[in-house]
Amino acid sequence: MKRSSKIAIISGIAVAVIISGIALTVHYRLAAIEGNEVNRNESASQIANEIVGNITGSKEHSEASESPEQRAKEMNP
Repeated sequence: MKRSSKIAIISGIAVAVIISGIALTVHYRLAAIEGNEVNRNESASQIANEIVGNITGSKEHSEASESPEQRAKEMNP
């Protein structure tokens, strides 16, 4: 094997390991955040609407716009 092909293979493996490490770190951080959320009764459509709202900049259904009564209702269903 030529030296340049060995370097390319080793570089590819190193990049794959780095990307895998970053992906695992992000996964575990998100799992920790989601595990701390109190409201686990959200439907898939509510979650999808919240994601679309965050992407488009529309904050209609965000938790920041909820009234204290709505938050209390969600905490104690």
